[in-house]
Parts: sequence; structure tokens; C-alpha cells
Amino acid sequence: CLNSGEIIKLTPVTTMMFEVEDLAVASPATVSRCGMVFSEQVDIGWRVLASSWCEKLPDRLQEYAEHMNSLFESTIDPAWEICSRKVKQPLVV
Repeated sequence: CLNSGEIIKLTPVTTMMFEVEDLAVASPATVSRCGMVFSEQVDIGWRVLASSWCEKLPDRLQEYAEHMNSLFESTIDPAWEICSRKVKQPLVV
């Protein structure tokens, strides 16, 4: 239900997901109705996401999952380091 009172009908195969920065303004009713789960950003790093992604690969690609995970391990941190040194991050105003 939107602020206007309008209800958005979803098909049975549709999933809607929202990501919020924090739950500072969420009421207990909102959290329980929407099934929200809050995780600190520091608790979920790229390794968890990459591992989960590799576990959910289609059957025809499962034989490559371990190799892909090792490629992630060897490239993500160095790439992140290069980006953090070379790319200027925007200043939040």
C-alpha cells in the first residue's frame, strides 16, 4: 500500500525487494509486515555474496564454481585497491 492508499498488485511470480540504509524510521509493524532483515554492511562483504552466487549457479556451470570463486579471491581485492587509489569518491553534501 502506497502513501496515497493505492495498492500495487503483484503477480505470483513477482518479487519486490527494497534496500534501505537503516531502520531509523521503520515501525515494528512495518518490519513485521514486510519481513525486513537488517544486516550491518560490515557483516556482509563481497566474499559472502560471491560464495552465495557460486552456490546458485545452474547445474551446467557447477563444475566451474570453485574456479570462479578462486578467480574472485585473486582479483576483487586488488581491483578494489586500484579503484580506491585512482578513483575520486564523490563528496556527500
